Amino acid sequence: MNKILFSLLFALTVFTCSCTVQKQSKFTTDRVKPGMTKEAVIALYGKPYKESTFTDSNQVVHENLYYKEHIWMRNWYEINNILHFENAILKSLEQGDEHLVDKEREVVVK
Repeated sequence: MNKILFSLLFALTVFTCSCTVQKQSKFTTDRVKPGMTKEAVIALYGKPYKESTFTDSNQVVHENLYYKEHIWMRNWYEINNILHFENAILKSLEQGDEHLVDKEREVVVK
């Protein structure tokens, strides 16, 4: 009986400790750094939900990759991360407005 109780408590402890909530953006705390290639970023984070591209007068190709993530800060927020590339090299990361995610309403936090 003690072995069964111990096993049950152990499993419950492992399950409880393994439940984590994302409290910080993975884009500001992870390995993403200016100078990375577009392919390396996609290998880390997967395919973005949206992309945009244009070529300027100097023939520099500008690409933006858009990623959404949900973060818990006493409520769930959705954050858009925009990664800016020039000729497939990461130049900067921009985080858009936070949107409070709620079944009843959505509020923009600035």
